[in-house]
Amino acid sequence: MLRKSFAQDCLYTAVMRLMKEKDLEDITVKELVLKAGVSRSTFYRYYTQPMDVLRDYLQPFNDDNAHLDDEDDKKVYLRRFYQYYTSHSELIYALIQSSKTEFLRETISSHILEVFTAMMTNKGISSFLQKASVGLCVEILIVWIINDREEKIEEMTDTVHNMVSVIERVS
Repeated sequence: MLRKSFAQDCLYTAVMRLMKEKDLEDITVKELVLKAGVSRSTFYRYYTQPMDVLRDYLQPFNDDNAHLDDEDDKKVYLRRFYQYYTSHSELIYALIQSSKTEFLRETISSHILEVFTAMMTNKGISSFLQKASVGLCVEILIVWIINDREEKIEEMTDTVHNMVSVIERVS
């Protein structure tokens, strides 16, 4: 996982606080940088709009996952996926409460597709079934977070891995 800069962490904290006061669309760069204690140029070094701060924190891993080859790699990735989002459940709750579930789904789905598309394509899995697998992972994540993560991460990893494996066998 790429480490965020101190300024990025400050911007994230500030946007999360501001979301408790107002709608995300109403948060301006001016008030965000003021709340974060950073300059506008620092904000624009990393982002173009406040929503980009959240998008950045919904992208958990860098390119070291880009070459997943087998089931073990997939399972390791899924475990890391659930661990990461467990630590960012406040962000997921905030987006759901702000009626930004579609943004949440799209952002997480695009990341998962980046990681798994080559692997699934090499296995002959159609793009439709790839998107179905990804949608399943994201929906289960959202429900799991909403339900206060009742199941352990290992249980979630095994459940989702098994469900995705069934979808892959269909193709």
